[in-house]
Amino acid sequence: MTWPPPVEVVVEPFDAAGRAAYEERMQPPDRSEAHATRLHVVTTVLAARRYFLDGASKSEIAQELGISRFKVARLLDAARREGIVRIEIGTPSEIDVTLSGELAVRHGLRDAIVVRAIDGPDGYKRDQLGRACAELLTQTLEPSDVLGISWGRTLHSMVGHLSKLPGCTVVQIVGGVPTLELDLNSMELVRRVADCAGGPVFPLHVPLVVDSPEMAAALRSDPHVRKTVAMFDRLTKAVVGIGAWTASGSTVRAALPEELASQLDAAGAIAEVCSTVLDASGSAIRADGLPGRFIAISSEQLRAVPDVVAIAGGAAKAAAILAALRSGLIHRLITDEEAARLLLAA
Repeated sequence: MTWPPPVEVVVEPFDAAGRAAYEERMQPPDRSEAHATRLHVVTTVLAARRYFLDGASKSEIAQELGISRFKVARLLDAARREGIVRIEIGTPSEIDVTLSGELAVRHGLRDAIVVRAIDGPDGYKRDQLGRACAELLTQTLEPSDVLGISWGRTLHSMVGHLSKLPGCTVVQIVGGVPTLELDLNSMELVRRVADCAGGPVFPLHVPLVVDSPEMAAALRSDPHVRKTVAMFDRLTKAVVGIGAWTASGSTVRAALPEELASQLDAAGAIAEVCSTVLDASGSAIRADGLPGRFIAISSEQLRAVPDVVAIAGGAAKAAAILAALRSGLIHRLITDEEAARLLLAA
């Protein structure tokens, strides 16, 4: 899978048969003109190869061929017009380009990647979404970027498809989330991404949810924690998951006291992004006793990040994804065909 779709430039090699067929189409009435036609063909092919395949500038080609830069421009136009150069835009079979474009326009996204319908268990589906996200990061990250990483099972699937990233800075933007799987936690996720990048890493050695605002304040005062939290305002990119606000779909909800979770349920909670709890309209819910208990990037800080990529899929998460899109926190979305069609119908 490659995203954006690759653009392939084909410069016809003009073997003997191809050249004969081309010259027959262009054959002038006399020998002198025939010679000029053959010279035109050779010069056009040379110019096209140097420009489209070698990346040479028009000025460089003009100097090499002993002609003007304007003549080179005319030759390149002729190469496309006469079929010497063909430009083909490949569409990855795994990506539904039409749905991707419709989803981006409908919800005002900078970009959307819709993975085609996938048969198989949930783990396999998450793996395909993770692969698309890994491709996007590999192609868009720069060494100067400060990349924030959230938490989620699909983000863990992404890591398995990363090999080498530019040496950017990696920042853990949510505290640790309790899970039964030891290798499935936010610190391990950030460590693996940082290993692929080889740049500086800022981990967050604290839980995401604590018992009181006082405890959270004490943990934030730790020098190492303070150093990581200070990086939240310097992020240039972030990759986040979207949690559906259900007992089984949100680890944030599961980590809260039942009384507080029920209070958020009653307030219309439907999704969470980096511990920000959202209702169906995309508005953040401010429940009593909730502020200050999370150690994570705030919604205001996340909103200030120039490029936020969210990754989530499946019909069960469609309502949560829609809330996240309505919140204005997300710039790019990686999802599957099932969720995309529901989002377009909403």
